[in-house]
Amino acid sequence: MKAAWICLAAALSACTPSNDEAPPAREKRTAETIDERPARAREPVQRVRVETPLILASDGLLLADPAGKMQLLPFGTLRVKAESAVGVIAGTPMTRGSSDECSAGTVDYTELRGGLQMTFQDDKFIGWTINGAASPFKTAKGIGIGSPRQSLDAGYGDATAEESSLGLLFSGGGFVGILDQEGIEGIVTDIWAGTVCLID
Repeated sequence: MKAAWICLAAALSACTPSNDEAPPAREKRTAETIDERPARAREPVQRVRVETPLILASDGLLLADPAGKMQLLPFGTLRVKAESAVGVIAGTPMTRGSSDECSAGTVDYTELRGGLQMTFQDDKFIGWTINGAASPFKTAKGIGIGSPRQSLDAGYGDATAEESSLGLLFSGGGFVGILDQEGIEGIVTDIWAGTVCLID
C-alpha cells in the first residue's frame, strides 16, 4: 500500500505545474476607450433687438450685428455675402432680375421687403434704391420715403434740387433721390446711393 500511495502522489505531482514556470500572461487590452457621449449642441446666438437694425448709408448699408452694434456693409461686397447679411433683417429676397438698359452696363438686382432694391455688377454690391410707398428704412439723419424737404435741408446742408428726366432730383450727403414737388412742401418719393439703374 505504501508503494501504491507513493506512485499516486508522483502522478499528481506530474500534473501540477512547478513553481518555476510562469503562468501564461494575460492578454493586454490595446483598444482605447471611446467616449460615445453626444457632443453638446451650441446654443444659438441671441440677437440684441435694436430699434433701427438697417440704416441707409451713402457708401453701403449699416446693419446691426448680433450684439446690436451697427456695422457697415460697404459697396464692393460679394453678392452672396451682401444678400445674406441684409436678409437677416429684410427677409428672403422677393425678386431677382437683370437689366441691360443701364448706362453702367448690365446690372443685376435683388428686391427685398420694405421697398429696398440692391444692385450688383460682376457679383458685387454696388448700390441700393428705396422706392416703397411706406418703406421703414432711413438714413442716419432720418431721411427716407415721406420725408419733407424741410427735414432734407436740415439734415444735409448741401442738399440741392433740380429738374431732370426722372423728376425733381435732389442730392445731398452723398444721397440722390426724387421730390414730388418744388418748395418747402416737397416730399421724398425715392432715394438711392451708389450705382443704380433707373429707367426714365
